[in-house]
Amino acid sequence: MAEPIVATREAEQWGWEYRGQEVVVVEQQDPPVPAVPPPSTLATLETKRASAARVSPVLTWATTGVAAATAVVYVAVDPLLALVPAVMAVGLGWLRWGRPEMLRRAAVKEHQRWLADCVTTMAGFERDVQVWQQELSDREQTKALQVSAVRPWVPVGPVTKERVDLYGGTAAGWRAALLAMGSSLMSAGGRLVVLDLTQDAVVEPLRRMAGEYGAPIRSAVVPNETKALNPLTGLSPDEIGVVIAEGLRGAEPEQNESRGVDASLVQQIVECLTDGPVTFTRLHLAFQVLLRQLTPDQRGELTRPEYMKLADLLSESARRTAEARLFRLAAGVQRLSAVTGDEPMDGWDGDEVSLRVFELSPRESELSASLLRHLMFQITMVRIQRGQLSGLGERIVVIAGADAVARPELERFDSICRRNGLRLVLLFAHLRDSAVELLGGGDAVLFMRLGNAKEAEQAATFIGRQHRLVASQFTYSHGTNTSTSTSDSTTRGNSASTSDSVGVQTSDSRQTTFGLLFSRRHRSGSKTSGEQYSSSTTGGTSWSEAISSSESSGSTESTSVGYQRTYEYSMEPTVLQGLSPTAFVMVDPLDPASPRLGDCDPRLGDS
Repeated sequence: MAEPIVATREAEQWGWEYRGQEVVVVEQQDPPVPAVPPPSTLATLETKRASAARVSPVLTWATTGVAAATAVVYVAVDPLLALVPAVMAVGLGWLRWGRPEMLRRAAVKEHQRWLADCVTTMAGFERDVQVWQQELSDREQTKALQVSAVRPWVPVGPVTKERVDLYGGTAAGWRAALLAMGSSLMSAGGRLVVLDLTQDAVVEPLRRMAGEYGAPIRSAVVPNETKALNPLTGLSPDEIGVVIAEGLRGAEPEQNESRGVDASLVQQIVECLTDGPVTFTRLHLAFQVLLRQLTPDQRGELTRPEYMKLADLLSESARRTAEARLFRLAAGVQRLSAVTGDEPMDGWDGDEVSLRVFELSPRESELSASLLRHLMFQITMVRIQRGQLSGLGERIVVIAGADAVARPELERFDSICRRNGLRLVLLFAHLRDSAVELLGGGDAVLFMRLGNAKEAEQAATFIGRQHRLVASQFTYSHGTNTSTSTSDSTTRGNSASTSDSVGVQTSDSRQTTFGLLFSRRHRSGSKTSGEQYSSSTTGGTSWSEAISSSESSGSTESTSVGYQRTYEYSMEPTVLQGLSPTAFVMVDPLDPASPRLGDCDPRLGDS
């Protein structure tokens, strides 16, 4: 290889997954705070000045009184004694006028010093703010560069290193997927074999890119318009018998004849063709000899010894028994001889080839294309089984258009690849028939656009379901009630009562008196009695009437929502139906983030 295909990637890449652009968020440190010096000394001086101002009137009157007392003592008493009140007057005068002035000057001086400290502090604070802003700006720029360096689309691929199945999609989507997958594997030293059975040239972008980077390539288009290739080049008689028998049976699955007998019969015919390379043209002539359709003079490319061997190969009874089988094999070989030739198809030679491509020509008719598909598939399986892809490095076999091959053949191909240490990648255009039977038989599965609703539903079922709570019932009720009541009552009543009372009352009192000087007993008292009688009669009539009325009204409303547990798709089938041509959903049991949504558009690799 002249130079690496692309920059080496450690992980297998089938496309890119959108992770989004990170928002630039920088953890901010606390901004600097100005440490203004507290004016504690100035506050103390102001407190003292306020206190002196409060006592100033008292000191004024006290000073005046002491000065007057000094004058009185000086004139009336003694001049020497007047010194005492004079000293007191001087002290009170200082407290009244001298001390406030001294405090004022000290406060002015302290205020000027505090202002100077504030100016110095603010200058330092402004410098700290500038440094903080510059550091924040630098961190934001650094973070922005880091975020811009991170691509919003990151490579994504299966974690498993075994078989990968891809379902759905279009030819454009397959081209993008093969380009992304193939370039990443080849750049890591892997070797690819691509068998394109679609007639859509889906491997062309990968082949063109590998050629631009000088990678060793072997490519063969069958049938080739410029030279007629011989797909049987390098195969043994036993392998040719298996290839033709299996290929014809795959193209005509309704046939019930034993494939083993067909393979044995073809092998015996090939063993008779010893004088030249085995081609479909010579093989068709050999069948005609067995069917007694050619004379020795009409043998064409067959030599006379080969003709004689073929003529004596089967007895008359054996030939008649196998005549129907021979006609069917001869018809298939004849169609293949029309699109093949004598040029060796040497795409399997070379151990250091990075990319081998075997492609079915898009110009071939469906009748011949069906035979060629199964023939190329069988040849590829035989080549792998004989170990022609051995060696170091990862080796991958890709079959594009695997829908045309039956499930047993694909499973046998998968087993052969696993035994030989090869990875198999199967690309199915639809999720039906044998593709449905193979779903989940591999390891990783990719779903591209599946336009058919049934196919999309099967894919959604494979991706999985999950339990959800959904609103199943909604009830709304509204009620209004009105009530009116009226009552009317009348009461009449007559009453009469009579009461008589008789009473007798008697009272008796006695009093005894003792003197202090002359003790003698004195006793006095009174006794009264009386009788009382009363009688009263009352009567009356009462009548009352009352009327009352009441009315009430009201309304009620209620709403209720019922939920039930449902088992729904993790991914709706409509999502799979609406995927873009290059988008895919990857399901990988070894990937904890599965399923993943990716896109294999080559332009995303540069974003």
